[in-house]
Amino acid sequence: MNSKIITPNQSVRKVFGKTIFELAKTNPNLYVVSMDLMSSLSLQEFVNTYPDRFIECGIAENNAAAVAAGLAKAGKTVFLCSFACFSPALNWAVVRQSICYNNLDVKIVGSHAGLGTADLGATHQMLEDIAIMSTLPNMEVFVPIDAVETEKITVAISNSHRPAYLRLFRPDTPTISDPKTDFKIGTSQVLKTGKDITVIGYGPILTQVFEAQEKLPHISLEIINCSSLKPLDSQTILKSVKKTGRLISIEDHQKNGGLGQVVADLILSSSLSPKFINLSVNNQFGQSARDCTQLYDFYGIGTKALINVAQKICK
Repeated sequence: MNSKIITPNQSVRKVFGKTIFELAKTNPNLYVVSMDLMSSLSLQEFVNTYPDRFIECGIAENNAAAVAAGLAKAGKTVFLCSFACFSPALNWAVVRQSICYNNLDVKIVGSHAGLGTADLGATHQMLEDIAIMSTLPNMEVFVPIDAVETEKITVAISNSHRPAYLRLFRPDTPTISDPKTDFKIGTSQVLKTGKDITVIGYGPILTQVFEAQEKLPHISLEIINCSSLKPLDSQTILKSVKKTGRLISIEDHQKNGGLGQVVADLILSSSLSPKFINLSVNNQFGQSARDCTQLYDFYGIGTKALINVAQKICK
């Protein structure tokens, strides 16, 4: 499939809220636990219609995770919703012990993740969430590329009955994924076929790869959307790398514990030796900016950096 960016941009948070509301119509056991951020995740319609299934815990992240675990133990499917810098950052120990250890049906939804919260500064730019959640046994980790895939993943994890982490982006984003394509846990999507370089990533930062391709007419990029980070679709990645012999990983996250390091381990254990460049935030906190594209350029994970490394890796 060779996808193109579709306009206008859409809010992944609004689509998430709408999807939760639609799911609640047919699933009376679907509950939402919030940490004083109902409006930020567009949950008003759910709250107004199903007030008995909405638990507002306020800014008490550890307590909220414990409440979610208790509801799940009683047979409910629970969406635990907040900003990623608060959940899972502040309640990780409770998520580990109460939710993952017991393998409970709780979906931790971390909104405003990555450098997308540009104007909110370093304290709200959660760049470590993929690492800390991926390391937990029983936890599955997902990052939609756009609003369309947000709906698909939300539906999929609501039916999985396993612990899951869903990372959401703050700004409105271009639409990349095909509405007609199904999402399956543990699979990646080849957004564009190519022959020279495999480019992998997740989330809205992948839209930059299409921009880079337009400025690289003599280099053919194969773009893979790894929205299911755990479980990871190793087969699709390895098949592409064997074809191209070159790999670029790009992510709005710390290098330590990110997709790039996971795939590096995969490649080495598979006895492959492609040319490999990992574009990610290298052991730094974020900072304030007008928008995330400024920060992407500053931390070397923007379109300019991608074009430069693509040219370099092909020499």
